[in-house]
Amino acid sequence: MDNLSFGDLLSSIKGIALVAIFFGGSIFVHELGHFLAARKRGLKIERFSIGFGPRLFGWTGKDGVDYRISIIPLGGYVALPQLAEMEGIEGASSEEAEKLPKISYADKMIVSVMGAVFNVIFAFALACILWVIGMPVAEGSASTVIGYVPEQIVTSSGHLAELGLGNMVPGPGFKAGLRSGDKVLAVDDNVMTNFNQISEAVMLGNRKDSQANPTATFRIERDGKEMEIVVQPARVELNAQSGDRVRVAGIQPRTDVIIGQPAPNSPAEKAGLQAMDRILSIDGTPLNNTIEFRELLRKGGAKPRTLLVEREGGVSTKVIITPKVNTTVNPVSAISYGDEAHPHLLILLPVTRDILSKDPEAKRDQLMVFGISPEDPALADTLKIGTIVDKIDGTTQIVAIRSREDLATAVGKTARSLTLYWKRANGDTGNLTLPNAKAVDKQPTQHAQIGTFFVSKTELVYRNPWETCSGIVKSTFTTLGRLFDRGSDIQVKQLASVISITKTYYNLSEDIRRVLWFTVLINLNLAVLNLLPIPVLDGGHMLIATIQRYTKGILNNKAVIILQYTFMGLLLSLMAYIILHDVRRCSGDSDRQLKQQLLERHVYKEQDFSSKK
Repeated sequence: MDNLSFGDLLSSIKGIALVAIFFGGSIFVHELGHFLAARKRGLKIERFSIGFGPRLFGWTGKDGVDYRISIIPLGGYVALPQLAEMEGIEGASSEEAEKLPKISYADKMIVSVMGAVFNVIFAFALACILWVIGMPVAEGSASTVIGYVPEQIVTSSGHLAELGLGNMVPGPGFKAGLRSGDKVLAVDDNVMTNFNQISEAVMLGNRKDSQANPTATFRIERDGKEMEIVVQPARVELNAQSGDRVRVAGIQPRTDVIIGQPAPNSPAEKAGLQAMDRILSIDGTPLNNTIEFRELLRKGGAKPRTLLVEREGGVSTKVIITPKVNTTVNPVSAISYGDEAHPHLLILLPVTRDILSKDPEAKRDQLMVFGISPEDPALADTLKIGTIVDKIDGTTQIVAIRSREDLATAVGKTARSLTLYWKRANGDTGNLTLPNAKAVDKQPTQHAQIGTFFVSKTELVYRNPWETCSGIVKSTFTTLGRLFDRGSDIQVKQLASVISITKTYYNLSEDIRRVLWFTVLINLNLAVLNLLPIPVLDGGHMLIATIQRYTKGILNNKAVIILQYTFMGLLLSLMAYIILHDVRRCSGDSDRQLKQQLLERHVYKEQDFSSKK
């Protein structure tokens, strides 16, 4: 399912409902643990709140507890005046804590820890359900066998790769010597049991070489022999707006190559290929991945290839096919500007302005801004997606731009200072100057087409609940550790807020099994984070109680209150920082969606196999 834009997210009843049920339910379970433990230990309970801040609605129970839903959906609390002074966070208490009976150290520790305990129990129960019904994963994810190692990968502007404008670098895995068919045994001394663990181990890696380049040591099995290969992962941009970058090794899992229905008159149809045929090899080379097959076709060009095909019933047959080599996209325009050593590329799409008018000149070709690669913050607000380049200053006069040819002629290939005049659909107009600007001629990537799509499969895995839960907990601790590790590329801004959680629930909503798995993840994360020894959190209550028990007078009530207020301020600031970057991440996702729509409408072209050539 496509990612939600921020606007869609706010108006999505489905997303809000899923968060209310599963994320809100996880918070409820946590607070229920505190509540039941406090009741069992005889503590005074004033409020049971889901969320912080002013009350939205609720009721007062016969037990005198104020059960409420509060306005800020960033957690919840059970107000226990005997446990800690939290007036600044939970609101004023109806009774002074000093007038209530003192509670024991055991009471404080048990009540504080039971929220996390209930989250763990809930997560384990859901993991047991997944153990019985199975968890769907992408084909090849349950194995550690490498299916494809690309010679080059895209590190940014992935939408532009087909246009010949993507930022390409040598594939880290291929450069290091990893190959299709290798079985990964361990990464950085951590044993691997599935492909997702491999990707995560590289992403969370913290090793570097003497030149401060990131490294990851792979222990693999090839032809029955074990060997170690040191890979230098590339940093890949996930989101242009938030600046999220992660380490990748440039490898993909092993998958079957299964074709769909061949297009009429396509090479696949002419060769006699049928829907659901499984291609085992090409010219004697075994296949381990669909992308690997496409790349081998591209390298061979428009020459006959021999495919070994397995059909329904296990019958194998050889098929001779001759691909048709062409591009899958129409060309675009680009202007290079800025630093000559590291220039920016302004990408422009040729589009047709389609408006209702009797004037034939009203419907004309124009050039629309698609993006800048790499991102240029100085021009991001001015040259945003959809802006029309109306005119530029040519060598002798201002020239109207209506086509790729107009632009190439007016800009030229000699670097100069270029004034560009722009306009938008809302009537806004303006101009700006690009230094060292020149036209760039980039040709789209050519492919060897056979005229069929490929079928993606999913697999069901039945992981025992201990394996599921322990893996998540280990990953959570590793991620937290990497936040303070200079050797890591993991940053605080990459943590998820309630916005990302809502988006994830929405995107997983078509399969309840994936929703359950994500809820297991949420609950175990809540358990770990709440047990951190930070004042305001449950672990902080336990730390303060322990210090007060084994020391005399170091932490009196006044000092505890100051600590609570200070760390609450820090925690809210951290949440605001994470939410800010999540909003930027949503904006980047919206841009990516818009770019995909523009490409589908104006750039991607349907394959035509009617030609006899």
